[in-house]
Amino acid sequence: MRRFFRIFSLSLTLLLALLLAAFLWVQHQLRQLPVTHLDYQISNWGLRELQLEHLSFDYLLDESPLRVELKQLTLCWHWRNWRPQLNQLSIQQLALRLNQLPATAEPSDKTVMQLPDEWLWPGWLPTQNRIDQLLLDLPCGEQRCHYHGSLKLDSADQLSANLQLAPQHQPDKQLELQLGYQLQQQWPDIRLQLHVTDLLQLQLLSSLQAAQADAIQAHWQGDMTLTLQPPPAWLLAELSQWQVTLPEAWLQQFQQDVTANSQWQFAVPIHLSPQPWQQLTGSMQLQLSSPSPLYLPELGLITAELQASAEFQQGQLAPFRLAAGGKLSELQLPGALTELGFQAEPLYWSLSSQHSEALSLSELPLQFLVASADRKQQLRAEFQLDLPEQQAIVEQLHLQLAQNEIKSGDWQLSQFQLNSSLSGVLSANSIELVSLKPLQLQAVVQNPALELSLAQMTMELDELELSSSDTENQAASSQQRFSGKASLSAKQLLHPALKPLDWQWQGRLQASSSQSWQFTAKGELTASSGLEFQTDLQAVPDTLSLSWQLADVFLLAGNTLATTLADWPELLTLQRGRIKHQGELIAPLSGESYQLSSSTELLDLAGFYDTTLFRGLSSQLQLSADAELLQLGITRLTLQQFEQGVVGGPLQLAAEYRAQWDAPASGKLELHNNELILFNGRIKLPPMVLDLAQQEWLLPLHIHQLDLQQLLTQHPTSDLTGQGLINGQIPLIISARGVEVASGRLQAEEPGGRLSYRSPQAKGMAASNPGMKTIVAALDDFHYSVLSSDVSYSTDGHLTLALRLEGRNPAMEGGRPVHLNITLEENIPALITSLQLTNQLNEVIQKRVRERLQRPRQP
Repeated sequence: MRRFFRIFSLSLTLLLALLLAAFLWVQHQLRQLPVTHLDYQISNWGLRELQLEHLSFDYLLDESPLRVELKQLTLCWHWRNWRPQLNQLSIQQLALRLNQLPATAEPSDKTVMQLPDEWLWPGWLPTQNRIDQLLLDLPCGEQRCHYHGSLKLDSADQLSANLQLAPQHQPDKQLELQLGYQLQQQWPDIRLQLHVTDLLQLQLLSSLQAAQADAIQAHWQGDMTLTLQPPPAWLLAELSQWQVTLPEAWLQQFQQDVTANSQWQFAVPIHLSPQPWQQLTGSMQLQLSSPSPLYLPELGLITAELQASAEFQQGQLAPFRLAAGGKLSELQLPGALTELGFQAEPLYWSLSSQHSEALSLSELPLQFLVASADRKQQLRAEFQLDLPEQQAIVEQLHLQLAQNEIKSGDWQLSQFQLNSSLSGVLSANSIELVSLKPLQLQAVVQNPALELSLAQMTMELDELELSSSDTENQAASSQQRFSGKASLSAKQLLHPALKPLDWQWQGRLQASSSQSWQFTAKGELTASSGLEFQTDLQAVPDTLSLSWQLADVFLLAGNTLATTLADWPELLTLQRGRIKHQGELIAPLSGESYQLSSSTELLDLAGFYDTTLFRGLSSQLQLSADAELLQLGITRLTLQQFEQGVVGGPLQLAAEYRAQWDAPASGKLELHNNELILFNGRIKLPPMVLDLAQQEWLLPLHIHQLDLQQLLTQHPTSDLTGQGLINGQIPLIISARGVEVASGRLQAEEPGGRLSYRSPQAKGMAASNPGMKTIVAALDDFHYSVLSSDVSYSTDGHLTLALRLEGRNPAMEGGRPVHLNITLEENIPALITSLQLTNQLNEVIQKRVRERLQRPRQP
């Protein structure tokens, strides 16, 4: 008895030690798992069974905990060679709660694939597994979605599984999955059936067999059948909880079932290469029928009929047949296209290929066509599909678009047509395309806000190159490039500032995008008038800049500015000289103020304005502006000579004008030391600032050493001659009334000069008038010491000179002093007209003068 007690005590001790060791081992294994908040309650345990009242824990799944709760778990096993063998797992309730859906994992690249050496299911799997109640609590949008079901898995003779799952509030609408898996001579046969109430039925049969255990290849055959019905109401309600809404237009048109079936037979190598399709030998058939349209997210509705058959021999196709086609409707165009006015017309598509000769999977020829019913919109492609490299070699990609009207803001394009023909290589991560023919775009363009219209705009892009690459599917490392030779022509461009002309721009376009994008367009802009510009457009994410340079205008060959600009002054004619111009516009895309600057250089210009001839006009003009301020500077202006009845020059002028854009004509004009040489004297205007917002402006002209002899020489009468230098001040007043002078003053320089007035008419008057005889005798050779005059000039052109003369005639009465007060009146416009008719001037000027003389006077 004592011996039995010792043996029993030792056995019990060993058993407790084993149980303690097992418990500690389980605890250690649990600590290795991403499991927290573990809690369980054992209700019964023994040598062949373990029962848990409950078991709960949090399993960390992609940093989002999955809450697992089990109730009434029973695990049974039997002992075989002192090792436990699981034979039954029973769970009354399994509840899974996920707080956040896990992120989609990136698929790992496997360069080597191999069929399993054994197809047996895991030996540790219990032969009977049952979950009576399966509860799922998942996040769907801003709420929770609940599902319940059951799972049975038996692996006695063959593996069979049955999963049922349904929304908690609709238990009769369920998903049922049945799986049968058995081994035939150690190779698997699989039967899979998937059924979703009133929606989907899928049946898959697959069999893999080998002739002997050490075979180098196995025979794989299979059959798949799919039937898809129109979505039932319960599914639409369930999808709405997941914030998925199917288009109503599609649901109304989806009336017939979609069916698909496929059969295949292949010899599969046991050891697969990195490119297993190169080892394919066998055949397959595929049929798809979708008389009712299917919904493709972000595209629209599609109907499809497809039949394909192929035979493979070590990666070679012979024969191969593919015929597919259907209709695309309710197309969802990108927002940018719909804003432009593009209309989504129904399109018909087809994909075909048929070859009886051997073909490589790297050169699989296909033809693809998408076209509208009238063929005005179409995309036609001929390409070779390279399955090993997962890319398509495009032999020809032809795109044709036609649209009656396109609108973008104030821009309106009508009779829009686009044609392009490209070739290149397409893959999942890159695009490379080049043009086979110039891309052509035609349209009639109008912009009422800018008062701009083009009878026809034509754009051609040649030598076009497009490329896009995405390294490792990371957007941050994606790169896009575009380049091409461009030609843009506009027929009959109409704008109030321009005469109706044809315009053309030729140059190169380049664009690239990586971390940031940039765009450049450099070329030459020409008008049918002969005007030419070199242009350079640069665009980056923050700034748009445009610079231009006018090809030098040589006026001797013709004035292209006058034949281009509608606002060119009609009375201005340039006959000789050169004009240079360049400018730049910088416009920040962030909304900040733009900056405009330009420089214009006039070199030795000659011509006439109205009835004034001029020669040797040279100047440097600087313009700068932004959204608020306008500045115009004349850093230097010189005019060698002008003629308007009298001859004057040179003229030197410098000025600067500043104004706000909201009042461009009310700025301030700053004048700098301007001077005119006239009658060998100088007329100067001192530095001053004129406020153009005022009603009138005073210009104090200073006259220095005006040569009286030159003045009288250019006067139309030859009766009066003289010598002397004249100084004075003329306060010139300019207003809306015209030009006038009040309180002007002229006087001769000391010691004076000479005047000689010898007129036959005056001598006739002196013969009968003693007083007149004395004056005429005195002025015959008058040596003056004082010559002064008050000057006034009215806006109607009437000049009044109140002369005061003091001097003597040496031949008259011993040279006694003579004082004369004479008032002279002259109509300056009439005087200038007389001088212009007398002098040999330009024929155009003479014609203008005569026409003005013939006009009736205004009352």
